[in-house]
Amino acid sequence: MKRLYLAGAVVLGLVVIVVLWSIVGQGLGQVTRARREQRALQQRKIKLERRIDQLQQKLVRLKTDPAAVEDTARKELGWVRPGEKVIYLATPTPAPTPGPLTGPRPTPILTLR
Repeated sequence: MKRLYLAGAVVLGLVVIVVLWSIVGQGLGQVTRARREQRALQQRKIKLERRIDQLQQKLVRLKTDPAAVEDTARKELGWVRPGEKVIYLATPTPAPTPGPLTGPRPTPILTLR
């Protein structure tokens, strides 16, 4: 009878350990994912802050430097001054190369022997 209680206590203890292990394991996985996501968001925040600084510097240049305004109009908007000629250089596009055949190969209808 004592052995039965001892065996029951061991089984119950193992069940409790397994349940706690699964709960803790899920919690640790969630914490790990949250930390990974936090690092990714911090890196994105740093990139966005750099971009904001670049745009603010560009805004200051556009407000104070007429050459910056002209440069932006030419590069981003494609504007030209009256009387200027625009020359477009065309580059030939290479013909596409046939890729390897994928999938089943067709069976010939007639074969010569």
